[in-house]
Amino acid sequence: MYKAFRTNTEEISKMESSIKSTDIDKLKSLQKAFKQKIRPFIIPKNGVINGETLKDAYFPTLKDGKSYDIFISHSHNNQREAEILAAWLTKYKGLSCFVDSFVWGSADELLKEIDNIYCKNYRKNTYDYTKRNFTTSHVHAILSMSLLEIINASSYCIFIESSESLNLACLGKKKTFSPWLYEEIEYMKTLVPKEAKLKIFCKAVTESKDIKVEYEVSELDNFSFLKYDNFLHLRCRTQTV
Repeated sequence: MYKAFRTNTEEISKMESSIKSTDIDKLKSLQKAFKQKIRPFIIPKNGVINGETLKDAYFPTLKDGKSYDIFISHSHNNQREAEILAAWLTKYKGLSCFVDSFVWGSADELLKEIDNIYCKNYRKNTYDYTKRNFTTSHVHAILSMSLLEIINASSYCIFIESSESLNLACLGKKKTFSPWLYEEIEYMKTLVPKEAKLKIFCKAVTESKDIKVEYEVSELDNFSFLKYDNFLHLRCRTQTV
């Protein structure tokens, strides 16, 4: 059974006319105000933060006690396309879709909350470099474990390809500048049969002076590509596409 798939922004654009802003707003309403939710976990009475409890509270992997049907992997620059795809699959296929911004709080905001409590020198208005590295490693580890859990538990995983999510480097190898997309693809590739081989084309992103670290993600060639017609025939949970 195939679990990891890919599509692109062009195919998703065909869904846009059938989705209303209210359809997306319903999904967005799932996220709760993170500050009120996490404060008890990051300022524990015994002085020891429980990483597992914090993970379950801030990066939950279940919806109403059940696994999500579809995990959607996307660049933050393709937030709109991810919202349209999730709303369409929910509205017309009755599938529960995981989009991180719908459910999870921002990892950067979580870090800031923790660092303001444990790492900040208020007299100098600076942060302790060593302590910041320590808190960052913990938050990123918690987020990584949540990603792994939710990808493994989902019935399907869909990666949205675009000029924002991928950068085509020399020799035609697919690459991304996003460490999170790299991590998600690495997790997702374990769900794909070894014999599957497909090729696609993607535009290169515009270079800038910002620091960039690229990761090879040629494993995407093994993800079956979903066109709009494939989404129309997508079946419910536990069935194949």
